[in-house]
Amino acid sequence: MSVALSSSQSSSNHQWLQAERWDQFPGLVHSFSSRLEDQSAVWSQIHTRGMTLRTLRQVHGDEILVIKKHSCLQEQPEADGMITAETGILLGIATADCVPVLIIAPQQRLVAALHAGWRGTLKGIGVRAVERFSTEWNVDPASLWVAFGPAIGGCCYEVGADIGKAMSQRWGSDAGEAWQPHGQKGFLDLRMINFAQVERAGVPREQIQFVGPCTFCAAQRFASYRREGNSARRQLSVIGWDGSSPPR
Repeated sequence: MSVALSSSQSSSNHQWLQAERWDQFPGLVHSFSSRLEDQSAVWSQIHTRGMTLRTLRQVHGDEILVIKKHSCLQEQPEADGMITAETGILLGIATADCVPVLIIAPQQRLVAALHAGWRGTLKGIGVRAVERFSTEWNVDPASLWVAFGPAIGGCCYEVGADIGKAMSQRWGSDAGEAWQPHGQKGFLDLRMINFAQVERAGVPREQIQFVGPCTFCAAQRFASYRREGNSARRQLSVIGWDGSSPPR
C-alpha cells in the first residue's frame, strides 16, 4: 500500500495530506504538507525511511529533469519538474500558492513532481510531463494518475487581464471557466487549467484529483505568498518509491 509521512512526528499543527485511492500502489510514498514551521522534522522522517530527498531551485519554467541516485547534479538544479524511475528517491516540490503536481505511472514504477505557477501552467508543464512519460518510457497516458495539491484557488487569485488572455489564447477551451475576467483584472484557477490540460493529454478524468484547500483561504494551515508576501513559509509535496514492496 501507499505510505504517507506521519503528522504525529512533526509539530501538532502540521498535517500531511494524501491523494485518495493511491494507497493501492505498493511502496509508493507521497504526501502534500501543510505549512512547514520546522523543516528539520520533515528531513528526519525522510532520513528514517532511508530515502534521499531531491529538490529544485524552481524558476517558473517548464524544464523537467530525470533524477537518478548517482546523477551528477548540483545540490538544487534550476528546473520546475522531476521524474524518477528509481527507488529510494523522494522528489520534493516547495510551494506557497503555486500548484504542486504529483504524477504516478504505477505499471512502470515512475513518479514525477512538478511546480506549476501561472508561467509554468501557461507553458503546459503538466502536458510536457505526460508527453515525456509517453515518448521516453512508452507510458500510455491513460495509465497515469495525477494529483494537484493545495494551491491558491480561483476564488482568491486575482491577476491582470493580460495573463488571463494569454491563457485563453494558448489553451482555448481548457482555460474555460478557470478564467473569470473583471475589467482590467480577473480571477484565475490554476488547478482547473492544469486539470483540463492533463485530461486533454490523455489522462482519464477519474484518475485526476485535487487534494487540499485554497492556500489563501486556509490561513491557519497553509502558507500563501499572495497573503503573506516575502515572509511566507512553504508547503512541501513529495513522492517516491521506498523500494520495500515489489510491484504487483
